[in-house]
Amino acid sequence: MPHGAIFGVVIGLAVGVCGFVVMQDPMKLSMLAPGEAGYYQRLVLDRWSRISQRLFGLLICLFGSVILSAAAGSLPGLSLLKTLSNGLMVEMGMLFAGLWVFGVVLFIVQAIRGHALDWLKLRQKGIELGPIAVYPPVTAAMSRESRIVTMSFFILLAVALLAAIWRP
Repeated sequence: MPHGAIFGVVIGLAVGVCGFVVMQDPMKLSMLAPGEAGYYQRLVLDRWSRISQRLFGLLICLFGSVILSAAAGSLPGLSLLKTLSNGLMVEMGMLFAGLWVFGVVLFIVQAIRGHALDWLKLRQKGIELGPIAVYPPVTAAMSRESRIVTMSFFILLAVALLAAIWRP
């Protein structure tokens, strides 16, 4: 087995797992910014911010899957995984473009309402105030969102796999 393929599989797996963890629990993003747990907790408590963080995790997980399948597809006899990688890349690109357009529209709506740059104030205030004692930390709505995003991820994988199997 070539060393580059092993390295690619390990990196793809690590990136994919990190994305899956963020997809399941967006609060895990606070580990990337020590001292900002209060800000991230407030983001997670807001439904639209939480959903966007879950979708960010989905994109990262798809990216890890692309790396993993491309690296494994370079091995002899696994060319199907290379095709799967290409399909996942197309899906990831379309999802990224759609989310980017949604973000621009959301920013324009916020700008019209006069709240476009409020996130800077909210970030600073969240850092200063620190975490909130919330019980239960995971609500029923959060669990439902997690299941929906996870099912969406597996549906995207299944579509790419079916396209790779039935390619012309």
